[in-house]
Amino acid sequence: MRETLRVLKKGGTFAIHDLMSPIRYGNMQEFISELKKEGYEKVELIDTTNNMFMSRREAIRLQLGGSTLLVGRK
Repeated sequence: MRETLRVLKKGGTFAIHDLMSPIRYGNMQEFISELKKEGYEKVELIDTTNNMFMSRREAIRLQLGGSTLLVGRK
């Protein structure tokens, strides 16, 4: 993930949507803090299972609990 963000030009935006479990990605709040220290702006982690794209019930049924959107700008 970090390598993907490395190639982003200044002013560019990114959006990564995945099942961001701690087992796969580690502590996302720490990662967001690191990105902000590196100069990224407005980095957010958005829970997409809370009626943004689907209800919690649908997320559980589809095994998408923890579906999250990481967005920001460099």
